[in-house]
Amino acid sequence: MVAAVSPVEISYDLSKYAQLDSEWKAQPGLYLDKYFTTHFYASTAAPKRKHGEIEANQTAEPHGSAAAAAAAATDGSAAAKEWQYVLMSPNKLCVTGISKHHPLLLRQPSSSSSSSLSEQGPDTTATAAVTRVVYADAVRNSVIKGKGKKQSLRVMPETKICTVHTRGGSEYVVRAAVRGVLVEWNARLEDAPHLVLSHPELAFVAIVKPATDDDAKILSECVDCVL
Repeated sequence: MVAAVSPVEISYDLSKYAQLDSEWKAQPGLYLDKYFTTHFYASTAAPKRKHGEIEANQTAEPHGSAAAAAAAATDGSAAAKEWQYVLMSPNKLCVTGISKHHPLLLRQPSSSSSSSLSEQGPDTTATAAVTRVVYADAVRNSVIKGKGKKQSLRVMPETKICTVHTRGGSEYVVRAAVRGVLVEWNARLEDAPHLVLSHPELAFVAIVKPATDDDAKILSECVDCVL
């Protein structure tokens, strides 16, 4: 007869390991800087009707080549550029969202303040407050499943992913930025649109699996910095 063995209670003191990830918690961006490369895509501001013409299941005129993207980065009319970030992971998946250089996240200095543009941060005033994030129908109805996401929605850099609406009546279209298939869209933004301004790090718009492994082709519509 085998004697009963009393269970051994094991306890772990995780506090001594807390310092291992303290730096990551304090600065989440360090994780992105270590594992992702950062690039930018410029969606030039245009009349509302033109933005609406390019739905996720339509073919549109491409923005141009890498040379055109570079020209957009150095164009003096920076205020007209709706900059998006593109974070490319080691496996080439691309996360896109609204960059800190986008008009939504740049607060225009008021006449009563001498602070610089960069010091004032995001404009969270009543005029600029984000009220809605509406994803394109083709994105909402896309089938995201299967190995390699072969049944998922095919997107081009200029494909409209969603439209961001502000209390002041402005509308900003966020695009796919790279060519490939849609892997994920951030449905959380439809329920909590304020995250676009309050927590930009949680407000990614979409994740795209590029159609190629060639970095130059993936980022053909992007630039490495905003001048």
